[in-house]
Amino acid sequence: MVVRDSIRRGLETSLDRLGADLLILPKRITHNLTAALLTGEPNAPQLNPSVFKQIETLPGLEKVSLQRHFSIPSDEGHGETDLIAFDPSTDFTLQPWIREHLPRPFSQGDVLIGGRRPEPVGSTINFFGKSLVVWGKLDLTGVGPTERSVFGSFSTVDELANESRSHGVQTFGTLPVSGSASALLLRLSPGAGAGHIRFALSSVPEVQVISGSGLGIQVRQSIRTILTGSIAFTLVGLCMGGLLILLVYAGIVAERKAELGLLLAMGLSRLGLSLWLAMEAALCAFLGALFGVLLGATGLAVFVRTFGYLLTSRGITFELPSLSSQFFSALLSLLLCSLVAGLGALLPSWRLAGREVYQLLRDNNE
Repeated sequence: MVVRDSIRRGLETSLDRLGADLLILPKRITHNLTAALLTGEPNAPQLNPSVFKQIETLPGLEKVSLQRHFSIPSDEGHGETDLIAFDPSTDFTLQPWIREHLPRPFSQGDVLIGGRRPEPVGSTINFFGKSLVVWGKLDLTGVGPTERSVFGSFSTVDELANESRSHGVQTFGTLPVSGSASALLLRLSPGAGAGHIRFALSSVPEVQVISGSGLGIQVRQSIRTILTGSIAFTLVGLCMGGLLILLVYAGIVAERKAELGLLLAMGLSRLGLSLWLAMEAALCAFLGALFGVLLGATGLAVFVRTFGYLLTSRGITFELPSLSSQFFSALLSLLLCSLVAGLGALLPSWRLAGREVYQLLRDNNE
């Protein structure tokens, strides 16, 4: 489970760098011709809010992220700077490119900057007299509009828009900025295609639909399907272990007829005898699973230093889940193994406890 989660996280982070599957832009905007769909286009006008509501109802969409682009006077006193408002809670195109960031969550008043901007992480950028903290910096994406842009949450851009109004600058248009968008980035669900989205939006003349790399979409969806299928194989292995324990305990109870018959003769109930044997099996499985967890931790350390290093050297992000997640996986393994062992021993124990006491003792003498 831990290895699967590590591979999934690493591959999804790498594949997320390919950007969105579809990009919705205003009709007369020329898109930057790149394979990765990370952002919209500078100076793009605001989309009609009804378009966003219509897209939200379409089937086959996994994620929808809004962005709003502005060109504002540069903090250096000359030229303009591209400021992009985005929603950190729904964004899936910018944050996978973060190269470094402050050791705290992204909050209001923080911004991300493109990889070619000179400001270091932790410094401040001033617009209209308001200081914004450089929380993180993106890696070089190869997508022109993002390399020198500044990215802030919608609430941060709202504050900046209010500040600009006090300076007599009307760059941000109507307020508030939140809830508006000049670009919509879409992520398709596994098995969904871009064709039905294009068809559904064909009746909206003021927008254009731009597709990302078709190969990237297929690879991401295939990997997700494979990793999801691995859970089924894990459950099948667990059920096979339960069947094996059932067979083992069928032999064990057959060899202990005299002992079990004597316990029944002393007054132990059929239910009590069955639960006692099931708890014995669960305890043995728990001890075995404990050694298995320790062995798994050793194997995981070897895996990180071999296959994990290979993935990292190939440019694929690889990192283990948090310690709390690993401890949860270990605890879940212990509980599942104990439960399966107890259930596996319960059936033969219940069948044997239903026989007559004299028959158990007589069969043993024979």
